[in-house]
Amino acid sequence: MSVSVTVNTTPNEHALKFSVNKKILDSGYKTFNSMEEAKDFPVAAKIFENADVASIFIMAEAEGVFISVTKKTEANWNDLKNEIVASINAVL
Repeated sequence: MSVSVTVNTTPNEHALKFSVNKKILDSGYKTFNSMEEAKDFPVAAKIFENADVASIFIMAEAEGVFISVTKKTEANWNDLKNEIVASINAVL
């Protein structure tokens, strides 16, 4: 099955929700606030390779996961959104 990533806005202008149709977490959720915290979770570590990422929240869903990424205040979503999708696809 190929990986599909859908991007949606959130009430927080600094966060976007990336829905992924692949299970990378069996249940519950994980929060990462730095590359150090994400080092043992490949998709989060790959997303954190972008210096404009402030935090990542990953939650299991019935058909996959959603990944909420919060950017640094000064960052722009125009370029960052595509880089995050590419990071997710590179790992999954």
